[in-house]
Amino acid sequence: MISRVICEFLDSKADGRTLHPTESDARWEALTLQALGDGIVDASILQVYEKRMRPEDKRHQDWVDYQAEKVRRALDDLAATPPSLTGDLTIGHFAVACALGYLDFRFDGAWRAKYPALVTWLDAFRNLVPAFDATAPDA
Repeated sequence: MISRVICEFLDSKADGRTLHPTESDARWEALTLQALGDGIVDASILQVYEKRMRPEDKRHQDWVDYQAEKVRRALDDLAATPPSLTGDLTIGHFAVACALGYLDFRFDGAWRAKYPALVTWLDAFRNLVPAFDATAPDA
C-alpha cells in the first residue's frame, strides 16, 4: 500500500512533474484511482490477516468471502476501463499497480486468468516504470 502522506511529502519535494494533478478533473481521476487501489489492498490484507492471524476454529469464511468480493468488484471495474497510460502518470496509476502487485505477491497472481486486460495494463506500466519491478518483494 502506498502511504498517502509520504507520497504527498515526496511529491512536494520533487521538481517538475507531480503525481498529484492540480487540475480538477485530472485530480479527481487520480484520487479515485488511488482510492480504488488502496481499497483492493485493504480488502486483500483483511483476507490474509483472517487466515494468518486467527486460529482456524475462529476464522470467518463469510468475512473472507466478503473481502474477496470487494476485490472482485474493483477488478471488474478496472478491467472494464483500464486507466490510460498516455500522458503523465499519477498517484492513481501507482496505487493500482501496487494493488495488482500485492495480489500477485499474496495470492499467487490468481486474478490474472480472469483479467487479461489488467495483465496487459500492468505489463505496460512496468515498461514505463522499470523501478516498479526493482521494488517488488523477494518473498
